[in-house]
Amino acid sequence: EIINRADFPTQHETAVHTLNTVLLPAMKEVGDKFGAGELILPFVLQSAEVMKKTVSHLENYLEKVAGVTKGTVVIATVYGDVHDIGKNLVKTILANNGYTVIDLGKQVPAETIITKAVEANATAIGLSALLVSTSKQMPLIVNEMHRRGHKIPILIGGAAINRRFGRRILFAEDGNAYEPGVFYCKDAFEGLETMDQLIDPNRKPALIEQLRKDADMEMGRASVQPAKVQMFERSRIIPAPIVLPAKLGQRVVKNMPLEMVLKHLNINELYRLSWGAKNTHGVEWDKMKKDFDARLAKMTREALKDGWLKPQAVYGYFACQADGDDLIIYSPLPQGEGAGAREEIARFNFPRQPYDDHLALSDYYVSVESDQMDVVALQVVTVGLEATEKFEKMQAANDYTEAYFAHGLAVQTAEATANYLHEHIRRELGLVEEQGKRYSWGYPAIPDLEDHFKVFKLLPAVESELGMSLSTSGQLIPEQSTAAIIVHHKDAKYYSVGESRVEQLMR
Repeated sequence: EIINRADFPTQHETAVHTLNTVLLPAMKEVGDKFGAGELILPFVLQSAEVMKKTVSHLENYLEKVAGVTKGTVVIATVYGDVHDIGKNLVKTILANNGYTVIDLGKQVPAETIITKAVEANATAIGLSALLVSTSKQMPLIVNEMHRRGHKIPILIGGAAINRRFGRRILFAEDGNAYEPGVFYCKDAFEGLETMDQLIDPNRKPALIEQLRKDADMEMGRASVQPAKVQMFERSRIIPAPIVLPAKLGQRVVKNMPLEMVLKHLNINELYRLSWGAKNTHGVEWDKMKKDFDARLAKMTREALKDGWLKPQAVYGYFACQADGDDLIIYSPLPQGEGAGAREEIARFNFPRQPYDDHLALSDYYVSVESDQMDVVALQVVTVGLEATEKFEKMQAANDYTEAYFAHGLAVQTAEATANYLHEHIRRELGLVEEQGKRYSWGYPAIPDLEDHFKVFKLLPAVESELGMSLSTSGQLIPEQSTAAIIVHHKDAKYYSVGESRVEQLMR
């Protein structure tokens, strides 16, 4: 009997078949389920790990041709921004689907991104930003690319921005559109789909045409002038000052017991927000919670043994008074020297709520017109640089899933540290349990981060003792850290001031 060798696929053919008919469709299904909320991010990362390892094995049997790639994408987290979880997932998904990805990292200056993209003859640029303030780098890059006449499409994404923002920044300062296009992508899989359309000559024209139509409509809406900023009345809060502590100024806490801190973990936020199970319910949630409980217990044991979570803090008490929307901070002189001897050393301007109670944080403190002093507490906490180092090592080893879980636990441990220290401050100030509130910059009541620079000046041990720093946009480094102002007033509550000043400027 004669055997026809054509009836038996070669190893190369089998590898190609596995890649094109098994792996790539499977990852597409993962992306579709993730987009529909049926799959949590850790499972996406596990799928990406399997894909990466399998492709690495199949490459041994594929006929390699130098320079063969679907395209080159230069990606970066923009200048001033220290977050890169989303960017790293984009990198993995694109690389697993045949693209060459040049990852420039985080806090990357605009000039570095542009220079590298041109040098690499990039098919596209991918930009990520977590905050409104850092997302301002995106139109800066678009405008500069347009000014220099480059023809590289730009993909943008991140928690701070939306599709409308992407449409607006398509137009440069001269009023003309950036011809290659600026494409908002809500996640890594939309980024992949956008790239696949951009490299397909049959699909790209329709993509560009639709973008221009959407952008023109958006610019028509944006041309309607917003109402002038109004002055809002003060809230009806009646200040209730407390006695100043005998010792004012900063205090350093270098050795906080991790076991005690972890008792303050918000398990629901850890599992649902930081570990990605926010859309999981019913029986599926019960099973996942059981798995997460076991994982948390294991990671806690490792953290206690290896010391990669090191809760530390600097906090301080300062004499203060309100001056309209401002809170004046005075030099930490001894209690008996009186208001007349005090020197203003900082001033925080708080945005006022334009509706409801018309609140500003300054309303909770006694006014400069009074003959009294009030006290404000400031705190900065971190779980240390070791957490960042552990996360980066895992990422470098392509251990995406474990890196994601470690990052989530570190972020929530920083929040637990803040809760633990807040309770201690309540006790020192003689407040009853749960009295007052802790407000962090970047959240609804005080959305802008610029005040972090003032906090660091008031609490210099944050840099000298804890080794922390700030990005150019005021983000805390290491990322697994928080800063807050603690308001002692019994009626303090959480609220939103609506748009931040930065958002108003960008509108």
